[in-house]
Amino acid sequence: MLELQTEKLQPIKLPQLPDNPLVSVLIANYNYEKYISQTLESVLRQTYQNFEIIVCDDGSTDNSCDVIANYVRKDSRIKLISKQNGGVASALNAAYQKSQGQIICLLDADDIWMDRKLEKVVNEFKTNLQAGFVIHNVAQIDSEGKLIKPHPMYKNLASGWMGVHALENGGFINNIPQASALSLRREIADYIFPLNEEFRRNADSLIFRCAPYITVIGSVPDVLNQFRLHGSNTTSVAIVSADFIEKSQTTIARVHQEQKQFLLKVYGTEIAERLKDWRCSLIVCQNLYLLARLKGASKLETRKAHQQLINHPEFYQLFGRNTPHTWLLKWGEFLPDAIFKMLFDQIYGSGSLRRFVGRFRRKKLFVSRVAE
Repeated sequence: MLELQTEKLQPIKLPQLPDNPLVSVLIANYNYEKYISQTLESVLRQTYQNFEIIVCDDGSTDNSCDVIANYVRKDSRIKLISKQNGGVASALNAAYQKSQGQIICLLDADDIWMDRKLEKVVNEFKTNLQAGFVIHNVAQIDSEGKLIKPHPMYKNLASGWMGVHALENGGFINNIPQASALSLRREIADYIFPLNEEFRRNADSLIFRCAPYITVIGSVPDVLNQFRLHGSNTTSVAIVSADFIEKSQTTIARVHQEQKQFLLKVYGTEIAERLKDWRCSLIVCQNLYLLARLKGASKLETRKAHQQLINHPEFYQLFGRNTPHTWLLKWGEFLPDAIFKMLFDQIYGSGSLRRFVGRFRRKKLFVSRVAE
């Protein structure tokens, strides 16, 4: 493990990669018999072929292991680890322990990579010499593999040295995608693994919330992963509700504690104490205001939460100036609870406006494909 200069927050100085670095693809699988073949095939189709695939099956009760074992027999680069169910963090830990690559890439067992994913990620690491953490854009697909939205999930991606920003923003850096878009240099991964195995879900958040404290973020704007949304996902949701927001807040608070422990381990008390409260980030401010409105909090509470939200310096940067979300968050404070909840359901939830916009986008995408 490389030594870090702990007197101040700064990125690790990384050695140069070899010309043809080995990439370790880590997959945690649990009952994804339906999708795991597509996932593995998407790796095997890569234009960059110097990789190993390590699948940890986390106690599946379906035929996942049989499907994976068939691939193991056909390609020596694929390895299967089977263990009792312990959650995503424990499965990733087991896979990481067996990995040998200079680059570590995470891949959810139900997602699909674009053919040039590894080629472009390796190139970003090799050209951005101090980047130990690389991300890229993603597109959303449904359970059948059809695009949900015709555009990438992110208009912009985080990039550069953002350690100080993360400290000052309660541990948050916006515009970092989920697991299948995360790649690490091994020198960085060695600081982060093993992951806390109490995180049976959301284990990828431990990676993308801690890596920016010790390395530069490299970003590839291209869509290199299809992120599948379906009923069995542990980290995705198509409809936002008060219950979902409350669970998200709990997870955010737990991850914040992990960040503090990580900073203590790597830098010591002085740096760790500079991590601001998790409630100061824009996402949390949004969640607190929405919960206040949806749960009928007092006018004093909702007004306080509203002011903290709309006066946040990143408000327009994240939500834009002319979006339904911005309008509701900015002006919804002047609406009665019943109307606010109705509009919330239309914009965030399962309302007919949301469904109409989704159908319109899919139709528009279909038309554009026919025109091609």
